[in-house]
Amino acid sequence: MLNCSTIRPLLVILAAATSSSAFVSRSSPQSAARIQFATTTTTTTTQLASTTAPPASTSLGVTVGDTKGAVLYLNDINISTGSGIQILKSINFRVDAKERWGIVGPNGCGKSTLLGAITGTVRIDDGEALVASKVKVGYLKQTAVSGSTKTVKDEAASEMEEINSAKRWMNQLEQKIAEGDSSDKTLNDLATAQERFASAGGWTQDQDVDIVLKGLGFLPTDSDRLCSDFSGGWKMRIGLAKLLLSKPDLLLLDEPSNHLDSSARDWLATYLSNYDGSILLVSHDISLLTKSVNSIAEINGETLIQYVSCNYDKYLVDKEFRAKSALAEYERNVKEAARLQEFVDKYGASATKASAAQSRVKMIEKMRKEGKLDPPPLSVTAKRMKPSLQLPDPPKGIGEKLLSLVGADIGYDGEPLAKGIDLTINRGMKLILRGPNGAGKSTLLSSLRGKLPLIQGKRVENENLRLGVFTQDLAQELDVNSRAMDLVTEYAREGKHGDITISNQDARGVMGRLGLSDEKPLRKIGELSGGEKARVALSMFALKASNLLLLDEPSNHLDQECIEALGDSLSNWGGNDGSVVVVSHDRAFCEQVGFTHVGTVKDGKLTIEERGLQERDWERYDISSTPLTGASESGEAVIELTPEEKAEQDRKRKLAFNAPKRIQKIEELIEKSEAKIVEYDDEMMTVGNDVEKLMALTDKKTKEEETVVSLMEEWEELEDVIAEMASL
Repeated sequence: MLNCSTIRPLLVILAAATSSSAFVSRSSPQSAARIQFATTTTTTTTQLASTTAPPASTSLGVTVGDTKGAVLYLNDINISTGSGIQILKSINFRVDAKERWGIVGPNGCGKSTLLGAITGTVRIDDGEALVASKVKVGYLKQTAVSGSTKTVKDEAASEMEEINSAKRWMNQLEQKIAEGDSSDKTLNDLATAQERFASAGGWTQDQDVDIVLKGLGFLPTDSDRLCSDFSGGWKMRIGLAKLLLSKPDLLLLDEPSNHLDSSARDWLATYLSNYDGSILLVSHDISLLTKSVNSIAEINGETLIQYVSCNYDKYLVDKEFRAKSALAEYERNVKEAARLQEFVDKYGASATKASAAQSRVKMIEKMRKEGKLDPPPLSVTAKRMKPSLQLPDPPKGIGEKLLSLVGADIGYDGEPLAKGIDLTINRGMKLILRGPNGAGKSTLLSSLRGKLPLIQGKRVENENLRLGVFTQDLAQELDVNSRAMDLVTEYAREGKHGDITISNQDARGVMGRLGLSDEKPLRKIGELSGGEKARVALSMFALKASNLLLLDEPSNHLDQECIEALGDSLSNWGGNDGSVVVVSHDRAFCEQVGFTHVGTVKDGKLTIEERGLQERDWERYDISSTPLTGASESGEAVIELTPEEKAEQDRKRKLAFNAPKRIQKIEELIEKSEAKIVEYDDEMMTVGNDVEKLMALTDKKTKEEETVVSLMEEWEELEDVIAEMASL
């Protein structure tokens, strides 16, 4: 039974491919009786939502109320942890129709908590979070899980309720007609059902599902595969597709670009920028925020600072202006209070001026009560200390070859994704693995790690190898009941090459440099935010000395500052002694690292090139998809350019935007290659009659010369694109 005095609409929290989308019933207190009846009626939205998955507990859920004309209204909300630590204080916030808000702030500041307050999954100490009646809310959690037995396409389409309910009604009526019921009522009902089906976009449902799945990186052949065949990251994509296709009026997204590659992220950004409903987007992905939102709300020291009608770039400018203004006002107030106090100190004992002195005391007290003498938040008066990371130096004396795969077939359940792999990781090698979605990059990394057995071939490991591993799911695998500091310390001590001298103080030092200071190392994992858990996992990774580091999508779940700290650390780590193998779609991170080799996993094969990353590596695997706008009356996207024209324009715009930084990198790479060419020329002068060595040096020189030519061509293309974009 539902509580009729305070209607809490049914809400399904996203679980990527089963109860994936969160929905609020279209109801109000006046329709309480109809809501109760809906549990046995097949034609209402409430019943459809409740049979898809059970509602949240009766004490939780989105609350419908007077939103003062807004889609969402937060009124003086206060939230604290179970131990009494204040997270959010006096939050007043409204989201109007078609507003797209980006929620930003450091890890652990309360961004996910804010979404939890809206959906009712986090208890509010004081205040209220209200949603307008007849508003459908969709919620994507950053740690969603899955257990669906449906195919990808069926699961993705399962919450397109207006279409699906009309389709079910049509099927029922067609069955009645087939059984001989040709009454006017049945025929009229069928016409009505068909009209509803058409107006909801039913005739283009398959096409719409295909567009979203393709945009998120699925191949056409994936549509008929079972959801259970996919990894956790791909199940998250299925859940995201399902949520987007449901077209909620208010879309809540918590780090949706985690587990997405660059092309899927670009597609999602375009999709969200065209979304016809309201959006609350929690993200550390600057590119996604820049392209998709039109207002910013920053959580800063328990408060919510709002930048209305302000994109991300303008937010950065306005934030700096506000910071300077707040600091200037604070300094003026302090100076004025000091002047008043000076008068009090000088004339307070004077009989003739005692009244004036007392008046000034009251003025100072009034300023203090109004908070005018309180310093602005730390992030306003000074730059917050950025996270830093220093990886332990790799142990010496291991030899040249660290790890090899010989004649390896990799895959799952005896089905190879790639065959005949011959790969040797040498000392000092920094390898980036690139390739299309599903080609087997993460599978290869798992096989290198030794976690996934080879279908065929052998894995040869140096007996002194110390292997460090950081995966995109490591933070989600941590024991929620363990203290963060204990996990970091135990991980550093355990295993064949564990260091029993590592202390809790060492762990706290690494965690503190990554922003986990004060009492946070003493908290249980379950009490930390998603971003804080990722920092714990990074601390575990950073405390153990290794010769070879394997990283699978390391930037997922980390905020931008931590990504930069990791990239900077890897770029300076190891010299000629440490080796790195990375799978990543994060371009800025990859360009920080400075790879020596590029590996391509494609069409069941692995090819390795001894070179750094080039522009073509980022363009090669992009997926061009037309975004499907959500929550629109017609359900149709408004497209001014053909997909091919738009893809080309977007490509050139991206090139032009990143060109200055890339040109600088190209200059450095050319300089390195030219230095190597000179080095090879000098060596060739000393080899004498050693033909074999001369040929080897000639091959190396030729490769470097080809690299220089390729880089010069890329440089020319970038300059042409810059000129073309400047003329538009």
